[in-house]
Formats: sequence, structure tokens, C-alpha cells
Amino acid sequence: MGKISKLFNGELKKIFLGPGIFFMTAFLILVLTIAPKFFSPVSKSDLSTDLTISTTDVKDAYNSFLEYKTTYSTDLETINNNVITLIDNNANFKKNLVDIADELFALRVDFNALTLGNDVNTMLNCLNAMSNKAKELETLYQSYLHNYIFPVILVNEQLDFNLEFEISQLIKILNKEGNITDTLFYKEIEDNLYNSSIVTVIKNYIVEIENLTYSNENLENLLDTYSSAKTEYKENLQKQISEIANKAYNDEDYNISRNNVDNVVNLTYKYIAADDNTYKVIENSLYLEISSKYSDSQISNYVGFSDFNSYKFNENLTKYKFLLENDMVDNDIANMFSFNTASSSKINAFDYMFFTLEIASVLIIAFTVVLGAGMIAKEYSEGTIKLLVMRPFRRNKIIFAKILATMFLAFIFVIVSTIITLITGCIIYGISFPAMLVIFNSSVAFTLPIWLVFIIYLASLMIKIWIFALLAIAISTIFKSYIAAVCISAGIYILNIILTFVSSGANWLKFNVFANLDIFKYFGGSFIAKGTENQNLTALFASPVFADTSIWLSVIIIGALALLLHIILFTVFKHRDIT
Repeated sequence: MGKISKLFNGELKKIFLGPGIFFMTAFLILVLTIAPKFFSPVSKSDLSTDLTISTTDVKDAYNSFLEYKTTYSTDLETINNNVITLIDNNANFKKNLVDIADELFALRVDFNALTLGNDVNTMLNCLNAMSNKAKELETLYQSYLHNYIFPVILVNEQLDFNLEFEISQLIKILNKEGNITDTLFYKEIEDNLYNSSIVTVIKNYIVEIENLTYSNENLENLLDTYSSAKTEYKENLQKQISEIANKAYNDEDYNISRNNVDNVVNLTYKYIAADDNTYKVIENSLYLEISSKYSDSQISNYVGFSDFNSYKFNENLTKYKFLLENDMVDNDIANMFSFNTASSSKINAFDYMFFTLEIASVLIIAFTVVLGAGMIAKEYSEGTIKLLVMRPFRRNKIIFAKILATMFLAFIFVIVSTIITLITGCIIYGISFPAMLVIFNSSVAFTLPIWLVFIIYLASLMIKIWIFALLAIAISTIFKSYIAAVCISAGIYILNIILTFVSSGANWLKFNVFANLDIFKYFGGSFIAKGTENQNLTALFASPVFADTSIWLSVIIIGALALLLHIILFTVFKHRDIT
């Protein structure tokens, strides 16, 4: 340990004697100074802001509650009815479309036979029947695809475009204007139908459409479990609100109490939130059930699934199940840190710290990469490598000391940045310590103190920095040129940032080792809120969660990469000829 300590102190002296540390400090101060200019998080979604309940009179508040109760009960009933409709018609969606397509084709055959004769009235009736059937097919298809809360048939985007286009063209052909008393008018329509084979094409497209793969039994269990699960909870809330109202009607002093009005508002929010959470459980469960037999890349080709990510839907499902099962609403607990969304209804210093450190970490990692890349290569470039290995130190201890020095400086920069952002955040936004909802690996929900979650974030950040440091030092042992080592190490890091930004979380990147370095994303809240002011900034810094992945895959990749880099580091440097 004494020899490593001497080597470690020596490496620190070299670093502090160079200009890099001072440039890094200046840039970091600049980042921490300008970060507040860009910090404009979206407020946490709060259903209670939709309430327009009187805040001065308990009686008015109670009447408003009764109105909301009726409205939200109706909404939930509509949702239940839609799901029941899906269950009842699950086996019939495709069959109904195919039946109408067959009827349309039969009319087409009849029309072809009729145009060989001269009975214009019969031809007109058949033409009108074909037109009506084509419109019926169009209406039915669009209702199945677009007019339900949830998708009820799976149709890929190209097939949807082709089918919609062909049906519209058929309707246009069948509604051609002309002399309906002239047999030539019908023969021209028949020629168009024959040359285009449009009815046959439509029929073939309908046959291609696949039914949903969800299970009726699963949906029925879903309704039984969650649509009625909160009955007792809501009855208890209603009883509490009624008790407050009854006291208000009998006691004027009680009625004007602001605290009692606030109680009615809060209980009303919880009442309607129970329905809202139920809806979200049903929604996310249905999407997962629909996609259960497909990979995310396959399901994303279907209409309504372009941004589908099974991890995201499962994470949401776990969250809302947790809220329902624990009789909680979103306001009762802080959500996980997100780059552009506040964790609570009021911005916390921890939100600001997370945002700023995400930006500062890019600079810290860049500095670590450049520093690590020069650890060995610079010794070669400056000719000091011989003096280093001539000292009574084993080469593995030399490497270990250089890794320690690099990580020590990175750790110091992270801690200093944390302290500065904590002080700034407390001054600007204040600090509170709510319990935070953690959704681990999209499948397990629990609560932790917000400060403990932030420590987990810092630990995951240090793991990421450690891997980049190892990579840079490994490259430094391979290339004797200091400039080459720095350029290659920095180039790899910049390429990783660019790929993350332009890919929008593309599934093909999920095995990219650098996309798996941020394990904090597996604790929830890592998805970008769309339509926000800093969306592009968010996409640049936020690490995406890829479909069909998990924290265990990332841990395996990180472990394998760390082992490989250590082998390269110690093996190459130990056997390298320095003469």
C-alpha cells in the first residue's frame, strides 16, 4: 500500500502541475453558472389542478364533488364498456371485415355479369349496392383502427396506407358521374374495375390483417381486479366528504373553516384519481397484452405503435398498480428524477442538482477521458516512461495508481459540483425530503427517501465515469502517441453522444456497451417528456431505455467490459517493450 500511495501522490502532482486541471475547473464553473438559465422543468402532472371547487364554502365544495363524482363515474363506465366491447368482439373484428369484403366481391361478380346485358335498372341497383358496401367497409375499418381508446386490430403502416387508398379509389370509381340510363356508362365502370382489379386487391389486403393477440380471460381478470378494486376505498372517501358536508350544514362556524374546504378538495382529488389510476392500469395492461407475442421492433411497425416501448409501458403499469394497491395518488409521493420534469408538484433542490449534474457529468467524463488517455501515452511521448519503470515498482501497481488518480480527480469534481448545486438549489428553489417512488427494472415499485435515491444516482454516475476512465487508459497503453490516444478516446466518447442523440433510443443500439453504462435509468422516470422547451437538450443528455432490455443485461455488459479493459491494461503494459 505504501508504494501505491507514493505512486498515487506522484500522479496527482503531475496532474496539478499541468494546465488541464485549471482549464477543467474554469469550464466546470462556467457550466455550473449557466445551468440555471436552461433549467425549466415541466411541472409534475397534477390532476388536482383541473378541479374548480370553491375554496371558501364547504357546501359549494360538496356540490362540486357530487358533479365530479357523476362525471368521472361516467368516464370510467365508458372505459369499462369499451374494454368489454373488445372482449365481446375479439374474435369478430377480422371476420367482420372479411365478410364485408366477400360481400363486396360477390357484388363485383354480379355487376360483371349484369354489364353483359342491357338492364340498366338492375345494373344501377347493383352499382349502388357496391358503393354502399365499399363505404360500409371503409367506416368499419376506420372505426376498428382509429375510433377505440385502444387499438383493436394490428395493421402495419404500409398496409393501412394501401388499404385506405384502394378503398377511396374504389368509392371514386363507383360514384362516377354520367348518364345512368346508358349501358356504356356501366361498361366503362366495369372496365375500370377489371383493369385495376381493385376489389380483389382490397379483399387480399383485408385477408392480410391480423387479429389482436390478447387473451379474453386476461382482459376479464383485469376488469374484475381493478375496476372494482377501489370500490371500498372510494366509498370511504365519499363517507368522509359527506361527514364534512353534514357538519357544515349544521354548523356555520364549521362551514367557513378553510381547513375543511381544503379537506373536501383533497378527498375529491383522491376520489377521481382512483378512477384515473384505474384507467392507466387498464391502458398499459392492454398495450402490453396486445404486444405480448411481438418484439418491440415488430410492434412498432403497426399503426398506433410507432413509439412503442414495452419497458416504458411495464414501468407505467407497475407505478399505477402500486398507487392503487396502496390507496395513494400521484401527489402523495415524489416521482423519480427526470431531466426535464419536476419530481414533485413544487420544484425541489434535488431536481436542480440532478439536471445540472447531468450536464456537468459530460464535461467531467470528457476531462476524465482526456486525462486517462494521457496517463501512459504521455509518458511515452515525453520520454519519461523509462524513468517510471526503472523505479522499484511493479508495473501493475503503476497502472493501479494511475487509475486511482484519475478516478480520485473525477470523484472530487463530482462531489464539488454536488455541493455547489445543492447550495444553489436550496437558495433558488428550497429543499424538501419527500419519499420518492422507485420503479426498479420496470417491475418492482417501492419508496425511498429522496436523498438516498440521489446517492444511488451519484454512485451510478461514478460507475459510468470509471468505465470511460478504464477505456481511455487502456487506449493509452496501446498507442504510444499521446495525441493519437487522446483523439481516439475523445472520438469514441463523442461518437457515443452523437449516436444517443440521433438514434432516439433505436432498438439496434441496445447492445452498444456505452448505451448500457447508465444504470440509474433502471430506477424509473427515464423517458423524455415530449413537446417540452428543452426537448433537444434532453435528448442529448438523457440516456434512453431500450426495448427488450433490463438492468441485468446492462450489469453483465458493464462487468464484461470492465474485465476486458482491466485485462488489456495490465497485460499489455506488463509485456510492452519500452526500449
